[in-house]
Amino acid sequence: MIAVCELQCKGISHEKVNSGFLHGLLLAYPKEEISFFAEQTHFQALKRIFNNSKTNFKNIKLVKINFNANKSFSFEGIVSYYLLIKKIFNKLLSFGENRIFFLSNSPIILYVVKKLKQQKKYKNINCTFVLHGELEDIATKKYKKPYIPVISNRPVAASIRIIIPKLLENPKRTFSFLVKTLIQPLAQLYSQYSLIFKRKFRTKKMMMWQHSNQYNYISMSPHVTENAKKYINTDHLNFHTIVLPIIFAKPDVMPNNKFIKFAVFGYGDSAQMNKMLTTLSKKKITKSYEIKIISMDSRGTEEFPNITRLSRGNVLTRVEMEKAAQDVDVFINLYDRTRHRFGCSLSILEAFSYLKPVLHLSNPGYDYFNKPNKPIGFKVNNLDEFVEKMVDLIENYPRCRKGLKIFRNNMLEYRKKYAIENNLEKLKRSFTFKASSL
Repeated sequence: MIAVCELQCKGISHEKVNSGFLHGLLLAYPKEEISFFAEQTHFQALKRIFNNSKTNFKNIKLVKINFNANKSFSFEGIVSYYLLIKKIFNKLLSFGENRIFFLSNSPIILYVVKKLKQQKKYKNINCTFVLHGELEDIATKKYKKPYIPVISNRPVAASIRIIIPKLLENPKRTFSFLVKTLIQPLAQLYSQYSLIFKRKFRTKKMMMWQHSNQYNYISMSPHVTENAKKYINTDHLNFHTIVLPIIFAKPDVMPNNKFIKFAVFGYGDSAQMNKMLTTLSKKKITKSYEIKIISMDSRGTEEFPNITRLSRGNVLTRVEMEKAAQDVDVFINLYDRTRHRFGCSLSILEAFSYLKPVLHLSNPGYDYFNKPNKPIGFKVNNLDEFVEKMVDLIENYPRCRKGLKIFRNNMLEYRKKYAIENNLEKLKRSFTFKASSL
């Protein structure tokens, strides 16, 4: 039996990556059953991916758990995670196992795991942790708040002109809008309380504290491990690298539209999007085009033409996202050089999965995968260049399709290399433990 747990994600959050790891573990250990400690909505999201790709799911058994990751950086959060992980550890030992695979990580989870492992009962439990955005914290001496897109404030009158018609169009949202407005000051107060814990429980500190060979870590791109070496001893911390562990979608035919269609797939960066659209709106464009926002966050796009907003403030389902992406020619990404030094944007995973060439600003996460000798899209250095390339693609769409086809073919080649089934030995090594130094 293999124990896997997801202690932070619900619904479709990280469902592509998590399904890839689970699929890999099933292939690496074909005779084993996986006990999956997860919240039920997340389990259902993963199950849909397995079913849609006709991938075996029967050897994964759900063990339902509940948590509130938003409150983890608090006394309440530490206590609740302590009780939850203790329960999971007890279950693990009852199975006669001493290894567990964590699909996500945080300083609080690490702290609780290591506190529990100070107890004799749990000291021989071995843990593998998948690293995501929390690793960004290692490069700063003082705690730095994660980047949050901020769009320039509109005049109050303009905001009212946008909000009031939306509420009239959907009266049911009026109550939730008022509640959100009233709760906002309380949320701001809680964030200041939470900040105290975030400053104390730092990623590097928690990784180094009580470290032993009973802890392994997985980064999802070689550039992450390479950049992390400047700030932590990745060899000492038992780093492993497994690239793009996802179940790729079946290759679809290349779109053949009357005009080019772009899309932001996933979270995106609404502030950068607003700046880009402002610049684009000043260009003289003679051909039609469309930009789809396949995301919940379409802030800052309301006043611009040719924008298709798929969400009405609700999280899109995977089926809705996939359907919206079918006729898209190019995925666009606006993360700049300061982003994803120690992480891998999930949007690049989606681009590979759906064979969508990319147009992106230069940033470490995208630069690694968009290699000059075998490109998967267009890399530019700033927003002006970004807009110029968009205009070129819009005005010369028929001519550009040949280049887009080459990018798609390159992506297919990369998919063979990155496929989790071709990296099972790496996955096994990440879940194999040396004799502990403690």
